[in-house]
Amino acid sequence: MSLSPLSVNRVIENYTPPSGVYDEFLEDERRPRPHTQRFLEAIDKIGRDEFVHRWQQARRTMQANDFAYSGYVTPEDTPRPWELDAIPLLLSPPEWKRVSAALEQRARLLNLTLRDLFGEQSLLKNGVLPPELVFAHPGFLRPLHGQSPPQDCYLHFYAADLARAPDGDWWVLADRTEAPSGLGYALENRVVTSRMLPDVFRKCQVERLAPFFIAANETLRSLAPRHRENPRVVLLSHGPTSPNFFEDAYLARYLGYTLVEGGDLAVRQNQVMLKTLGGLLPVDVILRRQNSSDCDPLELGSKSGLGVAGLTQAVRCGNVGLANPLGSGLIESVAFMAFMPRLCQSLLGEELLMPGVASWWCGQPQGLAHVLKNLDQLIVQPAFRDRGKDGPTRELLASMSKDQLAEAIQAAPHKFAAQERVVRSSVPIWNQQLRPAHLALRAYAVAAGDSYSIMHGALARTSQSLDPLEISIRRGEGSKDAWVLAEGPVEHVTLLAEQEHAITLRRSSSELPSRAADNIFWLGRQMERAEAVARLLRSTASRLTGETRSTSDLEVPMLLRCLADLGQIEPGYAISDMRGQLPAIEQVLPAAVFDATQPASLRAILDELFRLGSIVRDRISLDTWRIIHVIDEGFRPGFGGVATLMDLLATTDELITELAAFSGIIVESMTRTQAYRFMELGRRIERSLQIIGLVKNCFIPLPETLGPVFETVLEVADSLMTYRSRYLANMQLSAVLDLLLTDETNPRSLVFQLVQLAEHVEQLPRQETQPGYTTEQRVAMSLLNSVRLLEIQKVAETHSLGDYEPLERLAENWESQLPKLSEAISHRYLVHSAPSHQLADMSPQ
Repeated sequence: MSLSPLSVNRVIENYTPPSGVYDEFLEDERRPRPHTQRFLEAIDKIGRDEFVHRWQQARRTMQANDFAYSGYVTPEDTPRPWELDAIPLLLSPPEWKRVSAALEQRARLLNLTLRDLFGEQSLLKNGVLPPELVFAHPGFLRPLHGQSPPQDCYLHFYAADLARAPDGDWWVLADRTEAPSGLGYALENRVVTSRMLPDVFRKCQVERLAPFFIAANETLRSLAPRHRENPRVVLLSHGPTSPNFFEDAYLARYLGYTLVEGGDLAVRQNQVMLKTLGGLLPVDVILRRQNSSDCDPLELGSKSGLGVAGLTQAVRCGNVGLANPLGSGLIESVAFMAFMPRLCQSLLGEELLMPGVASWWCGQPQGLAHVLKNLDQLIVQPAFRDRGKDGPTRELLASMSKDQLAEAIQAAPHKFAAQERVVRSSVPIWNQQLRPAHLALRAYAVAAGDSYSIMHGALARTSQSLDPLEISIRRGEGSKDAWVLAEGPVEHVTLLAEQEHAITLRRSSSELPSRAADNIFWLGRQMERAEAVARLLRSTASRLTGETRSTSDLEVPMLLRCLADLGQIEPGYAISDMRGQLPAIEQVLPAAVFDATQPASLRAILDELFRLGSIVRDRISLDTWRIIHVIDEGFRPGFGGVATLMDLLATTDELITELAAFSGIIVESMTRTQAYRFMELGRRIERSLQIIGLVKNCFIPLPETLGPVFETVLEVADSLMTYRSRYLANMQLSAVLDLLLTDETNPRSLVFQLVQLAEHVEQLPRQETQPGYTTEQRVAMSLLNSVRLLEIQKVAETHSLGDYEPLERLAENWESQLPKLSEAISHRYLVHSAPSHQLADMSPQ
């Protein structure tokens, strides 16, 4: 096939790679590389306009999915959007074959190195590695010495950061052996790019990623000490504060594993147990994302609070499989890079198939001398990697002068290492027009028997600068999908392959971690709280604007009292004598509502809703998450960030519609599992409290003129249309109270919420042998009966005569009992220790 000049292409044109580097697409300024030709021809047929249109759609999809790198922690620390580029990286079949062989060799070598260092330590005895390199390393966890993991495999998952030098050869920049991240991002990159360019993807015969994940699944299943046909596998995450929490949730959903944090697990009689609503369930395999030192505060001394006390002993007893085994992060430090050629000769009797970038450890005299002499040409780094925690140290070293670096190194040489600066290859990145960026590649391997299976793809990372990768990812970098081209047609492979063994059919599951249930419960509460506040604000804003302003003096004070009770405004606005001494509510209200620093503001409520949604992202559907994302993005002040009443009216209108969609998708799409019940429990408790608060603030005491107030209350309670269909314009207290409190056909009434609460409480898991009713059952029944037995006509008549005590006493009773119901549910299901009958059934193993 003849190579056409690049300038004829309408999408990839006017691209000039930087001089002195290897470009992944171009052989020179005009000629594309042979393996990219088919891709360029296919892109040319699409045309620039269609390409731009498809890319805009793909970006909207990523934004709707909230595809991000940083986990959501606080409103001040929002996620950074993942910058995926429209143009994939293409790698030829012969080239990837060479890369795969080198990665397989390196993974075997690192596995043997770990086996020796935590075993016989012949590498130290024979002088292949200096003892001080290992024993001074914080990652050499002494309690792990002498342990042998299942199948004698110390490295199940491995990744290598690669870069291409100007001569076209690949070099290893770093090894990742602790808990390699990025697989989820590589997978999502593939999903987005292949959907954007489906025809191009097929024509280019791109290798699939699914075989790698199938191999990973098989490897994890093989680690199970029991139940190998269907083991319980959990993915142990740092939690929502981790920069990779998005990836953890994504992978857990894709692989079908339970996403857990350290607090979700406990060790009982050397068995790792998952805390669930149904009690403690044994865990067979843990895919960990935490550092080894953080995994067990009992033996490994971590103070992070992320781990599971007793995990090391459970692994030692063979009661749980762990990938990667504890201690695997020892050899991913820069200092070990300097010894890799020597290790390869000693353990494999071979030369490295892919060299590592030149590295020196300053703990040796010759290494120290070379580094001090060549500081201008080297990148100084901590010798011992502290995964996820040493970023500030790297930034500090990068900012130091030559003299400052020399002084720091000489003070503690063994703590520093240095690497040659690598001029990484260039790739075109798309931003309406093409510009070059530097490329690094993270490639992955998973243990498969005595060897390793290499993923036919990678996480391609792009950066405008040549900063070290651990600095560039903190400062912001881009990404590409990496297409490994096949030599012929590619077979379609899916992770959802039919299994040979039969499965037991089930309708529900109690394998919901208590922490997840707690977060789902509060997600439901925040959802209802947001809707209640939004409806109050919409009614208030509509009466403070337009022609109704001069006739709404009766309703506005009542609405302000409700808003003050919910913490939206200063309490003084609820008191008529103080109202005149405060700034005009028209000026204060919009700013207060959008102020995220005020813990009770609607903006703060939505921030908490978003945070909770992100934590349980693996438990909710993609469509549900998209609605949460739309809610978070949509509720913002208007032009210039200055909110007005009109902004408030428009945004609350949209918010109520979006919350209705949220509620609808829960009712129509959420399987009636325990997750659904805890969502509904949270919603119904919160809606009950909001109804009671509305009645108290508006009807105790009764206003002098009732009609406008009744209409406003019914509007806020979303019951005005029902009232008018029954009673037309005849406003009476008994009918209003009946609709709000005792009408079981009204989904907005108090009794409707209590009926739902009693039904959901009845369905919660409990010991069948326990006599009588549980505390939560008794409280739920008591609340429901108190409303069902209420003679609402008599209450209304008494209330109309000025005797407010009966209704006030009822409201106070309901307000005191609902928190007791919430507390009883939390105490029983959201804090766990092993039931005595479970402990009796567990024999030491």
